[in-house]
Amino acid sequence: MDGSMQNYVRISLYVFRYRKLVTLSVVCALIVSAFWAMNLSLAFPVVKVLFENDSLHEFVDKEIAARQATIAEHSATLLQLPDSDVKRRARVQYLMGEQSGYVLMLTRIRNSVLPWVPQDRFDTMAAILLILLLATVVKGMFIYFQELLVGSIVQLTVNAIRQDCFRAALRLDIQSLGNIGTPSLMSRMTNDIEQMTQAIRVFGVTLVREPLKAGACTLWAFFVNWRLALLSVTMVPLLGLVFNFFGKRLRRASHRTMESMARIYECIAETFGAARIVIAFSGFRKHRRQFLKANRDYYTGSMKIVMLGALSRPISETMGVLCVFAALAPGAYLVLRQTDTILGIQLAAEPMSIAELATLYALLAGTLDPVRKLSSVFEQIKRGMAGCERVFGLIDQRTTVPEPPTPRVLIPHNSLISFKNVSFRYEGTDTEGIPRPLALRNISLDIRFGEVIAVVGGNGSGKSTLLSLLPRFMDPAEGQVLIDGVDIRELRTSELRSQIGLVTQETFLFNDTIYENIRYGNPTATAEMIHQAAEKAQAAGFINQLPEGYQTVIGEKGGRLSGGQRQRIALARAIVRNPSILILDEATSAVDSHSEDVIHTVLKDFAVGRTVFIITHSLSSAFLDLVTRIAVLEHGQLRAVGTVAELQQHAPAVLHMLQVDIPQTRAA
Repeated sequence: MDGSMQNYVRISLYVFRYRKLVTLSVVCALIVSAFWAMNLSLAFPVVKVLFENDSLHEFVDKEIAARQATIAEHSATLLQLPDSDVKRRARVQYLMGEQSGYVLMLTRIRNSVLPWVPQDRFDTMAAILLILLLATVVKGMFIYFQELLVGSIVQLTVNAIRQDCFRAALRLDIQSLGNIGTPSLMSRMTNDIEQMTQAIRVFGVTLVREPLKAGACTLWAFFVNWRLALLSVTMVPLLGLVFNFFGKRLRRASHRTMESMARIYECIAETFGAARIVIAFSGFRKHRRQFLKANRDYYTGSMKIVMLGALSRPISETMGVLCVFAALAPGAYLVLRQTDTILGIQLAAEPMSIAELATLYALLAGTLDPVRKLSSVFEQIKRGMAGCERVFGLIDQRTTVPEPPTPRVLIPHNSLISFKNVSFRYEGTDTEGIPRPLALRNISLDIRFGEVIAVVGGNGSGKSTLLSLLPRFMDPAEGQVLIDGVDIRELRTSELRSQIGLVTQETFLFNDTIYENIRYGNPTATAEMIHQAAEKAQAAGFINQLPEGYQTVIGEKGGRLSGGQRQRIALARAIVRNPSILILDEATSAVDSHSEDVIHTVLKDFAVGRTVFIITHSLSSAFLDLVTRIAVLEHGQLRAVGTVAELQQHAPAVLHMLQVDIPQTRAA
């Protein structure tokens, strides 16, 4: 099964959840198609009344008499044929059966329908027009009900897909999310799903109702003259070839257009996410050029889709007209020449009347409107299917940090954290296709419970990467990370992370109240626990001074607070979690000296009875009384580990690299 068919099946499985609504919408579509064909079939009585000066009663009586006479002739012919002439006898019997069927149908119409039809021709015409009006009103009502049902199905289906897409993204690891990129995620969950919405709506309305309308007209046309109708249907495979030709090209063009839209999202997010830098360095021109290029690429791709769509519509309609002509041209020949054969091929049971030809024309012309509508939505379908591939691609993406099949139970950390021969390589390759170099190489490090260990090193040394392995943001390529002797890959990630508190350099706060931002660290925390956490983080003072206190909404990324205030809220969020392991990732690098002193004071009390990691590129002297050991990383390798005194004695160059001025009395 190819990718497109798999996407159709997957959408169908989502839609199947609402099968009762689907069934009702299909029933409405069937009723609409029946009224559509019935309205067109009224051409027969109209032509009879207006152009052949017959009342319907006279016409039915004449038809019954004529067909009974034909049956009598066939019966006489059958009596004259010898029993050995099986082929001719079978042919005559078939014609007799065909005429008998017509007589039976006309007799039923005379007995059940004609008593309700006026004898006067004008009154008959007025009745026909009234029936047409009523049928149109009823058809319109069912069109409304069907579109209402389909709208509900579409929104329910798309909501389910969007939820699965968001859920799948939340299951991914940090590295996978980084490879996809936030703009691409936004594009898939907005623009691509919107394209899917249009396609599903088209499926529910146009691709159900219009083929049924065309099918109803075709079935009625088969009833009028099945031979000519069959001749028309033989042209349908050509339409399939046309749709297939344009479909492949539209899908490829739609893919490129959606990628261009993702680049537009990326440009917008990058520009306004770094608005301070853009404004400070007057980088408007560069970002305008980037946006212009992305916009132009999107325009080019969109115009290719427009061109293919515009070309497919007239070609499809032309093919539809050819299908109609394939039946009408021979039909006109039969009427004008008053014959039932062309080149010896029988195309009618008897010479056709003008009314029959007009009805056949109306019915086959009635198939052109559905064909026209189908060709006009072809572009939407292909764009929607291209969106499906991108959205389902995200849903199907698997995390590189899988949950263990049989997770072990982790008791609160109380012994030892071990990194054993850990190596790590980020995914991806360089421009020449060579895998990226190792970010960590054979690191072994043991940290006892209750230690405060500083992990230091320059940019790119691997310190943040090393500590990202502990909460399983990523898994090592080689080696193990153990907590109290248990490989963390054997633990449920939610249980593992429940024991870890994290404070980063960039304090990620949400556009919510201070209360909810602190409670984010522990959703089960009580108001008392949140207030205590704020007190310990020395945030309660400035919070209580705010007009709305803990219910103050702090804006996007906490923009209504200062950097130091945001950092203390982040500390309170970690404190309320009551973790046994605390990670401070460059938490002091972007704050002033006062905020640094606050963090030092908070840690001095909070670090007791926990294992604390302080990641920094330059260790401040203020934290030396907290740090029990220092681990130095350089180019992904562990260069030195020890207390301040041990490093001063055995690796003074390391202390110089740390930019720490240590008085001799402290070293002693």
